[in-house]
Amino acid sequence: MRGFLAAAYDQLKLALAIRSLLPPRPGDLAARAKAKEERFRHLLQFAYDNSPYYRKKFQGIDLKTCALTDLPTLTKVEMMANLDDIFTDRELRRADIERFMQDPANIGAYYKDKFAVCHTSGSQGQPAIIVQDKPAILTTFAAQFARGKKLNRRFLPHLQRLFNPARFSIITQKPGFYPSSTFFNYFPERARRFLKLQRLSVFDPPDVLVAKLNEFQPNFITGYTSSLETITRELEAGRLKRPRDLEQMMNISEPLPEPIAKRVEKAFGVHITNVYSMAECMALTCGCQTTHGSHLNDELAFLEVVDANGKPVPNGTKGSKVLLTNLYNLAQPIIRYEIDDMVTISATPCDCGSLLPLVKAVQGRSKDQFWVNVDGEIRDLPYYVFLLALHNETRLAEHQFLQTGVNRFVLRAAPLPGQTLSAEKLRQYIQQSVTTEGLANVIHFDIELVDRILPEESGKVRRAKNLFGPPPASPALEGLPAAEVR
Repeated sequence: MRGFLAAAYDQLKLALAIRSLLPPRPGDLAARAKAKEERFRHLLQFAYDNSPYYRKKFQGIDLKTCALTDLPTLTKVEMMANLDDIFTDRELRRADIERFMQDPANIGAYYKDKFAVCHTSGSQGQPAIIVQDKPAILTTFAAQFARGKKLNRRFLPHLQRLFNPARFSIITQKPGFYPSSTFFNYFPERARRFLKLQRLSVFDPPDVLVAKLNEFQPNFITGYTSSLETITRELEAGRLKRPRDLEQMMNISEPLPEPIAKRVEKAFGVHITNVYSMAECMALTCGCQTTHGSHLNDELAFLEVVDANGKPVPNGTKGSKVLLTNLYNLAQPIIRYEIDDMVTISATPCDCGSLLPLVKAVQGRSKDQFWVNVDGEIRDLPYYVFLLALHNETRLAEHQFLQTGVNRFVLRAAPLPGQTLSAEKLRQYIQQSVTTEGLANVIHFDIELVDRILPEESGKVRRAKNLFGPPPASPALEGLPAAEVR
């Protein structure tokens, strides 16, 4: 009986969370603004009361009346240097969490039965550890259930899925502690009644992907741009069958150039949504159902688009970076956190009619496209396979991966001030990662230890840079501007 009541309670919490995040209507705006203000003030007070770091940082600030811009900013380096004091639970310790994540058996398990943990990809330098409480994870899933696709009804919108669960294929890396995996690692047990998950790897050979997708017949497909390109080529070649009840595709973690989006949509006959998020705030946006932009879940986060001096830029103008405030994760408060993304918020309402702000473009995360030759077959190589290895090295400040030839790569690594790096250890970490993905005898790489990595003329450091060029006669690159391939 106790188990039944617990299950019913969990189901009710998910249903209420979904209900609270249904797409807003004009009559909801005043109530949403009030709720956001209350959530913001609660976050500030909770951080002050429970985090030694924020108690010091907020000295002299009236947390009941201050503006967001009155608060100090937070960098990734500063966060990682003060992580134990930023946590609001005094039992959380960085060293313990790092040991927990070193054991693959803990993937999908809650740390201390209360916290979901992951590491960022490190695509902008040093990886970061992110800890979320269970309510934060619930909020992330509720946002996707409520806004991730078009709803046929607002009252009990997913009721039909209790009797006919959706089939959801995810093509990312193998399960791990990185953000795009964490979202699915912690999928609420009670919510699994709504859908069936199929986990696939971007490094599965195309014939394996084809066979599994043909058998599973997904309603939804989520993956990196590179993995969606792969299955598009297989569909165009006639090897992959278009899933008969496919409803939607979703791109995550990689840029989605417009030519690729159109090609995927033409092949599969459904819209591809494009989600802009990060481990620090996985419920930041949901993909637009009409355009290839992302709608900001603005009652769950502040996203300040600013120039190089931290001053706000008007909507329609590309910023130099963003300042993120996560309003729903109390375990590790993220308040005015600097992220090196060049974001443009649309100056006009979205064509889809949504009342939510539209993230029209994201630059600064664009990466050169890597590729490998596997037994004569050209495959895209998301550079996340390398990033997955780097979270083991906590003394790393900056990195850059270069493709220098066919299957040949170089890691340039710079240590944190006062620290040293071991080229041999970095080599071991990367070798372990590529071996896990079945590429041990394919990829060859060198390690260069440097003092720092200089930015490009744009002021950005390109973390992935293809010095060799695109593969010969690669259809995946047709229609892309030269800046996207070199």
